[in-house]
Amino acid sequence: MNQIRLNLYPLRQQPFEFIVWRKPYLGEGWDSGSTGLYRNSLPIDEGSLENRLDYSISFEQREGFEEFLCKSNYNFFLSQHYLYYALDKKTKESLKPSEYIYPKRRFQKYIYYVLKEHPEGKETVWLEPYYLPKTETFGFLADFSFKKNEGVTFSRKVQVLSLSLDNEFRSNRNFYIDRFHKLNAFRNLFYDKIFPIIMNHYQVELCQDLKALPCQSLSVKKYVFAEGKTDSSQYRGIQSYGPLNLIQGKVEAVYIFRKQDQIWLNDLVNALLGKSPSVSFGGMKQIFGIELESAHIAVQDYSKDNLNMIVNEVNKLKSRLSGTLLIPVIILDKADDKTYFELKYRFLNESLSLQAVTVDLLRKNDGLKWSTSNIALQIFAKLGGQPWKVTPSNTNCIIFGIGQSHQEVEGRIEKYFAYSVSTDSSGLYKKLNTLGKSESEGEYLKQLRTSIVEELRRYLAQGYTKCALHVPFKIRLKELEAINSAVEEIAEKKSAGTKLEFVVLKVNTKNKFFGYGETNSLVPYESSYLEISKRKYLVWFEGLQFHRESIFKRCSGPVDIEFHWANWSLNENEKRSYLQDLINLSGANWRGFNSKSLPVSIYYCELVADFLARFPEQIENIENIPYTWFL
Repeated sequence: MNQIRLNLYPLRQQPFEFIVWRKPYLGEGWDSGSTGLYRNSLPIDEGSLENRLDYSISFEQREGFEEFLCKSNYNFFLSQHYLYYALDKKTKESLKPSEYIYPKRRFQKYIYYVLKEHPEGKETVWLEPYYLPKTETFGFLADFSFKKNEGVTFSRKVQVLSLSLDNEFRSNRNFYIDRFHKLNAFRNLFYDKIFPIIMNHYQVELCQDLKALPCQSLSVKKYVFAEGKTDSSQYRGIQSYGPLNLIQGKVEAVYIFRKQDQIWLNDLVNALLGKSPSVSFGGMKQIFGIELESAHIAVQDYSKDNLNMIVNEVNKLKSRLSGTLLIPVIILDKADDKTYFELKYRFLNESLSLQAVTVDLLRKNDGLKWSTSNIALQIFAKLGGQPWKVTPSNTNCIIFGIGQSHQEVEGRIEKYFAYSVSTDSSGLYKKLNTLGKSESEGEYLKQLRTSIVEELRRYLAQGYTKCALHVPFKIRLKELEAINSAVEEIAEKKSAGTKLEFVVLKVNTKNKFFGYGETNSLVPYESSYLEISKRKYLVWFEGLQFHRESIFKRCSGPVDIEFHWANWSLNENEKRSYLQDLINLSGANWRGFNSKSLPVSIYYCELVADFLARFPEQIENIENIPYTWFL
């Protein structure tokens, strides 16, 4: 079986012991960060691990506290606290203040070690104590991080130092190798200075090799096109078989541009029609079956008056061309978010999607060569076409993605938002729903729970027997509790002779885990996964292709997936099937060919929530727009 080396340096001695001082916790209120005390459960004596009590605990001798020999398996959280305490003390004793950095937030238990300084910032490797449940292993997670200096503008040089770009400002295909070299640099610079750590009863010493874990593989994604034909490539499948479902009727693109950008408009129109010799895209007619007519609206600038004029002109055209599908296409500067969001909002109120193309892209050498097919794909999907779907793992299953966004003023939440995007397990978009929107947290949570119950009932009435809820990791505890209670209410009600399956998965796309494969590039194969615990898995949505060993762009790290709740006890095959659907849904993204490898249940919700949170006023009939306008 293949292995992946997790970014965990294990302790040499497993398990281990350490001395603490403790006294029974009597309800005192104190701040562990300022007092050095922890509240944790420990066995009353070594005779029974189940006979436990809450204690106030110190790692240093205190008056009124008894000395206690603690074993690492008595309390995993306390043992991690102790490892951080030991690391923190040795760091301050052995290193110069310029060689390490602490996080700004006191509760974050890791330390950055400075490898190299630049005018833009510092190259660092951080360490954090961690317990790996799968192998019952304690150690320190370690990974590279570039810490940009305050006041430094984000730039391509910063991206190079962050390893996302190579020295020629291209996507860094050696991302994994470079990251691994930073861990080696940390060992060379700091290992002998920090380890071993001698602390009362125990010597903390690390293995110098990362923890290797057996990895398993999910199936590669299969895409379904016209007449049920399948292919492992989105673009090749579209070219060979045509889209899953074509657009019926006439289509007209309304090109909106400043007069100064006329030259770029011509390039864009020719590329979309397949008439540009420098662009390999065959054209909207050949690839997507659309005869794309065009109308033009030229303005001097994107002032408020001109935006009003643009909306009025498009509405007149819409009335005149009754029965024709319209797609406004605007050419604007990349930095002009204000115009983009304002016009997108205005058109959504008219049930029209907006396609944006930036002047920055059109000016680039080969910009349209690589982007035209993605622009065309978005236009096709925003008009209601269905390019492809994926072969599902679970049949008759509705996927319910939840996203949330909050408006804040001076760090205080002023308004709460939650939206859902539902697809079936084949990735076909079903519906967008507003789950909650209120200035009152209590009212918002009530709306969230009620809306989820109503939505689930509606889908179950349509004959679905399985439902998977995908929620982002950042969702707050109160929101998660509201979601759980809604699912529990529905799960308790079973139709005659039918088992209703509900599962809630937390998906963390930005996490502290990384891993290295047994390949020349150190990149694991796409669809590889590691079991971290009975509930937690790391899945590589991007990686090496089995039919293509070369790497042409930077591949991201793993996605952290947790089985948070289910109304039955899932076996390994059932867990695997829900992980497979997550992988499949990452291929259902119609924002671009080989676009961002995140499940659309999460990614689409992020797009919707981030956009709609900008506008306090409700967009009329937004839930009734049947197309993926948010791409």
